[in-house]
Amino acid sequence: MSHVVRPLEVHGVQVYELVRRSVLVQGKSIRQVSIDLCLDWRTVKKMASEPVPPGYRFQSSRGRPKLGPFMSTIEKLVFPDIPYPVKQTPTAQRIYELLVEHHGYTGGSSQVRAYVADLRSRPKEAFIPLVSIPGESESDFKESWVEIAGKREKAHCFLMVLPFSDVWFCACYPKENAETFADGHDRAFKFFGGVSRRSVYDNAGYAVKRGSGPIKGRERNLTDSFTELQSRYLFEAVFANTYSGNEKGSVERKVAVIRSRLFSPVPKADSWEDLNQMLYEKALKVKEASERFAEDAARLLPVPDYQPERLVSAKVDKLCLVCFETCHYSVPTQFVGRKVTLKVRPFEIEIFSDSERIAHHERCFEKGRYRTDYTHYLDLLERKPRAVRCAMPVLQAGFPEEFESFRQRVDDNTSAGDRRFVAVLRLASEFGIDKVKAALSIALARGIREPFDVRLLVIRQFDEVPASSKWESSTGTLCPNVERASLSEYAKLLEVAA
Repeated sequence: MSHVVRPLEVHGVQVYELVRRSVLVQGKSIRQVSIDLCLDWRTVKKMASEPVPPGYRFQSSRGRPKLGPFMSTIEKLVFPDIPYPVKQTPTAQRIYELLVEHHGYTGGSSQVRAYVADLRSRPKEAFIPLVSIPGESESDFKESWVEIAGKREKAHCFLMVLPFSDVWFCACYPKENAETFADGHDRAFKFFGGVSRRSVYDNAGYAVKRGSGPIKGRERNLTDSFTELQSRYLFEAVFANTYSGNEKGSVERKVAVIRSRLFSPVPKADSWEDLNQMLYEKALKVKEASERFAEDAARLLPVPDYQPERLVSAKVDKLCLVCFETCHYSVPTQFVGRKVTLKVRPFEIEIFSDSERIAHHERCFEKGRYRTDYTHYLDLLERKPRAVRCAMPVLQAGFPEEFESFRQRVDDNTSAGDRRFVAVLRLASEFGIDKVKAALSIALARGIREPFDVRLLVIRQFDEVPASSKWESSTGTLCPNVERASLSEYAKLLEVAA
């Protein structure tokens, strides 16, 4: 009689091993092993097919009668459309309290905590490791505070980075718009010595036209100014998805680094150009120290001869002013009522009539400001001299106190005194304010009142006469036009005399 091993004589794992060895090694039948070990033949068959005990298997998922109707609400609380701030993310217990207070949940908190833990333990978004390619760039605008001429202002900083070499360029502007965007590109490309072949941007309004809905996919409807910029420099533009800063991670990281190193504490400069020169020198040191910039430079495209600007049409009003973005700029009085063209750049505005440049102004950024040039109004002031005392162009010119002292000296409550002062302003436009100021100091000391005499003082003191002199006396009499002969004519006379 063969020896039979009873289940009580061995442990469960040992029974499992004994069954498998009896069937697979000793070659016994399933029926024989089930009789010897007092096991159901179906159990023996499962043991022979599985190398280890499989454990208990659910035929269907366990029901959640209390939690089931609230699972979608919990998912929205754990993964909201707009992510929570890190320090304000609700805990599992807080989510349970919200379900009870606002959604009528009647189950226990342990089920909620377990489900929240399961949601948060699921695999998060995966990313692919990327490498930077030489000759490509990333660009962005960020804001920082600066101090310009003692006044604290918000600076809009254009930043372009070459991710391969980590070389960067930064320039600051009072405003973020199409002109500063284009000017930043021009300065950056000249700094790098070439144009990047491919550049990544966000979806700013001066580059991408806004449509009827949110931006989706890769297609973009570009603005005319950006299309012109791209056509001039021939780079390929790629736009990141909305709320996807990781698609231009190099420039995003560089913004934080530059802000902490160059803008903390708040930088001080006399002008925007001085501030940009300081940033240029900092960037130049980084470029010179970079070992990989040569590979970037070898892949850059040549920089074209191009000055970015925006062309705007406008009409001159009756005050000889042109309005652009709520600010007003003066032009000569003979262009009243005519249409002109403005060439707008980040820090200056040029005004043209046909192809002739008729005015040049420093650009204003505060709403409702006026930029005037007193020389534009001299012809009109000669016809309307009584307006000279409170004329905006004269007051904005900021003449030295000698001019005001002379005006008070010749003021006799008649147009004759005002005409004398207008004639002095004409001298300032011909010879320069500083030279006329020096002559007025002498005239005030000697009691001189006539512009003729002030003119002679300028000529005697600086030995300078304009090539052509055409002006009127204080009485309105037109003086003769005197053309100054060249010195070569006097040399010929000396030769004849010899």
